[in-house]
Amino acid sequence: MASVEVPLVALETAPIWWQTAPPHETGARLRGDERAALVIVGGGLSGLATAYHVNRLDPDRRIVVLEALRVGWGATGRSTGIVGPGLSMPLPRVRKKYGDEAAAEAFGASRHGVELLRELIADEGIECAARDEPHTVGALTEAQERRLAKHLKALGELGFDVPWLSGAELSELAGPGYLAGFAYRDALLVDPYRLATGLADVLRARGVEIHEDSPVLDVDTSGRRPVVRTPSGTVTAGRLLFTVDGYAKGLNPHPRSVFAIRTHVLATAPLSSSQRADLGWAGRGGVIDQRNFFNYYRMTGDGRLVFGGGPPVVPSGDPARDAAASTKVYRRLHRELSACFPVLADVEVDAYWSGMTASSFDRLPVLGSVPGLSTVHYAGSWCGHGLSLCVDAGWRFAKSLVDDPEPSLLWERQKALGVPGSMLRAKGSRAYLRLLDRADRRDLRRPPAAALETAGR
Repeated sequence: MASVEVPLVALETAPIWWQTAPPHETGARLRGDERAALVIVGGGLSGLATAYHVNRLDPDRRIVVLEALRVGWGATGRSTGIVGPGLSMPLPRVRKKYGDEAAAEAFGASRHGVELLRELIADEGIECAARDEPHTVGALTEAQERRLAKHLKALGELGFDVPWLSGAELSELAGPGYLAGFAYRDALLVDPYRLATGLADVLRARGVEIHEDSPVLDVDTSGRRPVVRTPSGTVTAGRLLFTVDGYAKGLNPHPRSVFAIRTHVLATAPLSSSQRADLGWAGRGGVIDQRNFFNYYRMTGDGRLVFGGGPPVVPSGDPARDAAASTKVYRRLHRELSACFPVLADVEVDAYWSGMTASSFDRLPVLGSVPGLSTVHYAGSWCGHGLSLCVDAGWRFAKSLVDDPEPSLLWERQKALGVPGSMLRAKGSRAYLRLLDRADRRDLRRPPAAALETAGR
């Protein structure tokens, strides 16, 4: 198999979505001193969806969205655009720790987020290449198959009927090499950057102010209302919501429990009809495997394979060290793309990019007011499931503002499990990620035994 040269990380391209998007007008900077009932910091899907739902419920409420660079520049526009239900914490563990009712409501919220996003796109006519296609989860080893069996058992006992796929169905929906799998049929695919810019256009037409190129420098919380300062203006907020996730840096109100991780994606050149025919995969929907550091992939409308995954990188603050770590991940992604689809071993890669997201140590989001500041709120730590969970969270936040709150979810909390000391957190998170990676490698080296007898198949 031919080796693939990987450029230096400094030469990363823009995400494929940016390269193929039509021109989009940039919003004006925040200038001067303003006041608003709600100020949202962060112009990704989380902030924009929240603004949308608040505006729908209360059109007269003045809303200002502040984006440091451009709408869709952060995690949203750097994602793969696979929108499906699910949680990062394994569902059996959620049940054991929080009980069946909380587990069912949590998983249900992830499904609700998918449906809300589907309705939003349809209602507003947002052109983002949205397609109702399944989200398939596959097991590469018997250990992964056992985890899937526990997950499906938990889903069934909580009232969510998701059956195993037959061998033919699994091959069609995921491609070769999987022992077992299932599919969430209520998922969809989107162009995430065009989703963000299209939603921003909808909001502007509704009177929501979106200021780009307006990074937040600091927030003064000494008065009754928080005052947000940017390089060229300030805005005094009745309520302030941070939706900056992995790009929070000094704005992160939970530095002991929420940490940034960098994930990596590549996209091939458009595949020829013969290449697509030889994949052994129909190219429908999104696919994810069941490793700790899973790979995930999808096909774009113009026939590019978008392939992400590998071990995430915890930023060290040393650019050279982080670039070296990302280079290793890109090389690994190339190898795993070729292993998954040998016909693509020498395929041209048109884009390779990375993005920051955030995770908590218990692998659940954090949504709530900042401790000691009742008018300052945080929504983030989506742990890889932001495209569905943040939409549901924005809807819930909007309902709470108009005094019609939904029942609380287990991540509606003021903070998550924390680890004291920045050095200890950084070293501990990196050590934990290395441990998970070694577990994946051991699992994949184990020779296959007899097929498991799994109930329901």
